[in-house]
Amino acid sequence: MDFEKQIKADRESLIQDIIKLVSINSVEAAPEAGMPFGAGPAKALDCFLEIANSMGLTVENFDNYAGHADYGEQDEILGILGHVDVVPCSGNWICDPFKPEIIDGKLYGRGVLDDKGPLLACLHAVKILKAMELPLQKRIRFIVGANEETDWKCMDYYFNQKKIPAPQMSFTPDAVFPLIYAEKGVFQYQLVTDITEELVLSGGNAFNAVADHASVLLPEEMEAVIRKNLLSWETQTNCHFRLDRMDSSLRLTAEGIAAHAAHPSTGINAISGLMKAVSELPLQNELSRIAAFYMKYIGFDLTGKGLGIDLSDEISGKLSFNVGKVEVQDYKVIFSIDNRVPVTYRCMQVQELIQKHLSGSGFRFENPNATESIHIPKDSFLVQALLESYHTVVGDSSAMPLVDGACSYARALDNCVAFGALLPDQPDLMHQTNEYLELDKLDIWMKIYLDAIYRLAK
Repeated sequence: MDFEKQIKADRESLIQDIIKLVSINSVEAAPEAGMPFGAGPAKALDCFLEIANSMGLTVENFDNYAGHADYGEQDEILGILGHVDVVPCSGNWICDPFKPEIIDGKLYGRGVLDDKGPLLACLHAVKILKAMELPLQKRIRFIVGANEETDWKCMDYYFNQKKIPAPQMSFTPDAVFPLIYAEKGVFQYQLVTDITEELVLSGGNAFNAVADHASVLLPEEMEAVIRKNLLSWETQTNCHFRLDRMDSSLRLTAEGIAAHAAHPSTGINAISGLMKAVSELPLQNELSRIAAFYMKYIGFDLTGKGLGIDLSDEISGKLSFNVGKVEVQDYKVIFSIDNRVPVTYRCMQVQELIQKHLSGSGFRFENPNATESIHIPKDSFLVQALLESYHTVVGDSSAMPLVDGACSYARALDNCVAFGALLPDQPDLMHQTNEYLELDKLDIWMKIYLDAIYRLAK
């Protein structure tokens, strides 16, 4: 069916709704009364539900953990899952990431790609189907969480505590086209060591993003040797280094490039760059020990080889290894790690290997959080129907289902896959500085989602 006219008429309304939702800073914060993930995610969830309600969908907010919006009353449900929380912002943005701006045909703002923009594109697709009064055999239910970027308490609350039945089939617009039929396991944990000295060391924002900044305080007598090595460190690490005076100390800062932890090779890890620099300084203290550990067991390798976890399989390829954050708390240095584990392995196997290799290192393994892999058969109705929609709209019949390391809501329930929204020629700026949506992509997004939703629900 041709939806060209309806898409064109609705385009400006869609853009304004994206701007409205992206304008809300929905980075998770400390819990408040009635707002388990802070005020921002609660406000964003309420905003999405208000938009859906204004379109005539029936909405319900489940205590600001999650919400849903229904079109239709049929027993069989097609689920569309998305999230309104976003990762923290860092780096030099072209605009305030929570005051989105259109610059040269691109809408800049945190969440325009992950996941507010794609989620609203699907909502507007349903708005068009509703306005056209096309007969459907399934109820369409948007299931929206406010805690996807951290530990998924939103989905646990919705499905397990509120006991909301799962849809018979679902997709989430939170990855790439044509679709992801298998997702690697996500294994996050911390490597921790105790210290007795006062250290000022920090870097990164979250497990699931490549750290784009890191800094450490060093004694002022190191200035000459640091300045001598700055150019060499930049050449070796691809990071930019800066040295600043801080009273009687020096602050050495490394700047890298942020990226999603599922694809660490697309970024430049500033923590790794900083540890390389520190490891080459003539220090005789605990910082030196920490840097030596880092370079021996982690370094610049992105497969976990130094910890004995360089696993791979034919379906999904190699394990990926990302250091997302370093911090000092209560006389402990803590590195926060994110692994994407090949689909034929379990996260516990990775943990056992790490603990074995850490023996005698002075570091220990703590706070594991595992989300196991998923694998939906390629020949399933869901995969084949969505693939056919993509082929029909884009005209690329050679496009095949993909395996990815990203962690989407497809893992929250059975018979769900990640479907879009990034097209093959769109840069993946999720979790990165200057995240933007090319507005000329909206029409094809809408064509694909309209065709897919109608195909699955009719």
